[in-house]
Amino acid sequence: MTTTRQSAPPWTTQDLNDLLQRFFGPGNDAWPGMDPDPRKGERARPFVDLLRRSTDIPLVLPRYQQAQDRFAIYVTARDEAHAALMAQIITAFAGPTYLIDAGVRPCTLDVNDPIESALLDLAGEATTFRLETHPNRRYRQKLTDVALLMQHTLANRPPRLWRVTKPTGRLLAEFDAALAAGGEAASQATLDQLAAQGGINAVNLAYLRIKRLSRLGLDQELLDNPDLGDIVRQNPPIPVKEAVLNAVYACDLHEPLTCGDLQGAQQALRDRGFLALAPFEDTQASYSAEALTVLLVAAVSREDLTSTQTVLTTFQKNASLESLPLTLRSAITALHNVQPDGIPTHQTSKPTETHEAPALASPTHNVDAPPTPGTPTSWPELMSAVADGHAHLTSILDQEAWTDWPSPAQDDRHIATVLEDLPDDSQAKIWRYVGAFIDSVGYGQPAPLSARALITCALAYDWLGPGDLLAVQALTEIVLRSSPSAATYKQLLEELADTCERWVAPERAAIALDFADRLVMEASPEPNAREAFALALLLPLSVHQGRLDPGDLSMARRLSTELGIELDWQSQPSEGEAQDAEAELKAATGRQLLLYSLDERVLDRVSETLQQLAPGVKVVVAHDSVGSPQLRQKARQADVIVLATRCAKHAATGFITQHARTTVTEYADGSGSASLLRAAVHGLLRLGLVRPIM
Repeated sequence: MTTTRQSAPPWTTQDLNDLLQRFFGPGNDAWPGMDPDPRKGERARPFVDLLRRSTDIPLVLPRYQQAQDRFAIYVTARDEAHAALMAQIITAFAGPTYLIDAGVRPCTLDVNDPIESALLDLAGEATTFRLETHPNRRYRQKLTDVALLMQHTLANRPPRLWRVTKPTGRLLAEFDAALAAGGEAASQATLDQLAAQGGINAVNLAYLRIKRLSRLGLDQELLDNPDLGDIVRQNPPIPVKEAVLNAVYACDLHEPLTCGDLQGAQQALRDRGFLALAPFEDTQASYSAEALTVLLVAAVSREDLTSTQTVLTTFQKNASLESLPLTLRSAITALHNVQPDGIPTHQTSKPTETHEAPALASPTHNVDAPPTPGTPTSWPELMSAVADGHAHLTSILDQEAWTDWPSPAQDDRHIATVLEDLPDDSQAKIWRYVGAFIDSVGYGQPAPLSARALITCALAYDWLGPGDLLAVQALTEIVLRSSPSAATYKQLLEELADTCERWVAPERAAIALDFADRLVMEASPEPNAREAFALALLLPLSVHQGRLDPGDLSMARRLSTELGIELDWQSQPSEGEAQDAEAELKAATGRQLLLYSLDERVLDRVSETLQQLAPGVKVVVAHDSVGSPQLRQKARQADVIVLATRCAKHAATGFITQHARTTVTEYADGSGSASLLRAAVHGLLRLGLVRPIM
């Protein structure tokens, strides 16, 4: 890790004067016209004084709109690189305690708003944060205080500690790890850092954004990308192609095909400009049924016999032909003059069931092309290739070739042996594949030996960034699910406990609590080790419990009781604010909250805790891997939707977001009970269920 001086020059005095006149002009009642009367602008004046004394610090200014009773603190960094660091700094100072949004990221400024337009003219896009808190004078006062403290600290910082640069490979590894471990906010923060820091071109950055949006089920946002047409024409990697096709199916084709309206589906593809999809057909072997359905509709619309035959062959290998919509099967029959199962249309008797696709024409694309000689085709081969120092293995990740491999659980001991013998330079490279490893293992049969070896690698290099920690937590869960021996359990927990003093803090409370939660959920062959690790996780949070949000505080109390850790969760003077928030949550009634995760035990624990925090809220859970009528009904009826995306399939997350009628959807930044609970509490607050204490 290296440090460099900031590249952007300080704002000039004239720049700041112009900005301040506009910022405190019409649309901001915090200090109207910067009236020199000392009784005016009491809360805004200190921010302005600091900015004028130290022009190279970020701009931090309050805004109050009296008519709407709306308050916000705007933080504007000098450029996108500084904004990536500012997200971490804001989280450290304001944390989850005072901010209504769980994730801290630059906002989209409104060019028609006079205040935001002024900031846009000064610093451009992707540099400004809009910090909002609960509509409560006490919370607004606290947010103002911590923002001013942050500004004081930055004004007195050492001059060379402003920007920290991570190697691009490390950031890519952290991005993949965060995404695989269900880290919505962590993956976005890493993506922002990649964009700001450089080292990756715009096309590859777009690929990462599409990959993330697809994982979250944000199909419409994916398709609304103005550069999508250019991205598609550049023959992107297989996962990007599949993500685009899945999004097209969910947003454009699912509804008309379900209703039997093939013409409507074809028109939707024409409007989207997706009838000519030959580049997508070249790499269709691993596509989902939804993606292949899009290709079939396009081929039938073009009356392309060869493409229809090719896609049908692939579809039959990946799914059942009977799962195709009836209206599409009829169109294929009319086009080919045979039934989709290969039976001629003139046959009237009941056909004998067959699993051979119709041999109407020779495929023009080899959908099962053999891998390039020397390319790994399994997890043991990949780990051995990394150990041998082979280059050019990134295509395994770019194309997600590992999705066709057997789970690492089948070769766990072999993989672990290779990992344990890795030389130092290869250990640094192996973390690049940890996200794929977590996804490949999933929630099925665990691969504890390999996971344990990867944890050792992370701790040896002190990789404790947000995305790294989420990956270590997911790997720890894989080990603990396997019922390890007392010796293995003890050694692992002792090593993890040794790291806690370097990262456990209120802004990472959910990660710490997810670790502790897993200690409760899994068997404990060594109680003393469990108690020591739990204490290392919970004690720092109890010391700073006044900065924990209601969900974190409630989960911390519960975990302390379950783990037998006696901590005083009532001793801090600011505890009353959190208690007030919990009391207000209990008053929320008559609304429905949908929790989605593939970990059913996590769903049960979060549901129980929410019933204590907000007994008037109806909590509904779902763990479907694909869409269903029941899941559609739950999504449509929910006032708040909370998703945990670890190991979740697009078919489920995309289905939920597509059928949701609420605008309040929250994503857990992790896969444990604490991160899901925090997201649920933030969702309830966003919905406005919590009446502020005035």
